[in-house]
Amino acid sequence: MDHRIFRTVCVVGALGALITNVDAQRRPPGQAQANQAIQVALKVGGATYQSSQAGKCTHAPVASIYNAVAELWSVQQNGEGHSLSLTLWKPKDGSGDMVTLSVTSGNVAHQVNTVRGGTIAGSGKVTLEKSGTGGTFSVDAKSSSGASISGTIKCDAFAPHMAEGG
Repeated sequence: MDHRIFRTVCVVGALGALITNVDAQRRPPGQAQANQAIQVALKVGGATYQSSQAGKCTHAPVASIYNAVAELWSVQQNGEGHSLSLTLWKPKDGSGDMVTLSVTSGNVAHQVNTVRGGTIAGSGKVTLEKSGTGGTFSVDAKSSSGASISGTIKCDAFAPHMAEGG
């Protein structure tokens, strides 16, 4: 009986390794790695926020938020005592871009949310200049606490965005 259990565990383990290997090989040519260097150069409330820490840059040509169909661009970076989260929504109906931005350095956090249907916090605009498979976001915003946030966030490439929620 113990021999059968051992053999089953070995087979399941081998299948798991095979499936993982097949998934790794399915990555389309030119698709960004899950983590890559992100260049951040921001002024936040007068303080400099710079980082080249690894993170994730993603894109979804079709996504939705509060029943608005939109193109989505996202940046996530965490490390060196600070974190950055940016989501840019470009509604397909042309109603104007929406942004969520969170910048944390030490114990100080700054939030911006211009998503219609959600709780508005702060104000501002984020634009994206595409370049090859990546692009540079230009930020000009004011946080919910009144701090100015300006500068750039550069992604060398965007990976496909994985849907959340369900």
